[in-house]
Amino acid sequence: MKKIILIISTLLFFSFSALAEQHADAALEHANAALSQGKEGNIGQLTEHLVQASHHTDEAIKVASGPTKAHLESGSKHLHEAIKSANQGHGGKAIEHVKTALEHLKAGDK
Repeated sequence: MKKIILIISTLLFFSFSALAEQHADAALEHANAALSQGKEGNIGQLTEHLVQASHHTDEAIKVASGPTKAHLESGSKHLHEAIKSANQGHGGKAIEHVKTALEHLKAGDK
């Protein structure tokens, strides 16, 4: 019985890790796209990608742990600040938050 519990626990751990990684990868893709759109002055597209990046980051946080979770939480905070800045028409400020979020998301993806 202990072996079965150990096997099931191991499988669950790896499936949660894979799920966190999938969301973290999607968050990175959208954050990079947001940065690109922001640099081009496309505030609407910047905001859309930020919302998607934020969603994926928040999903990854649910199953992450340790330093990875801490980086994802910091990245999420900056993504939310970027969304707020973009909605207020402060593209430059939004871009700075995206850059910081990307640093955290990359660090959490290791």
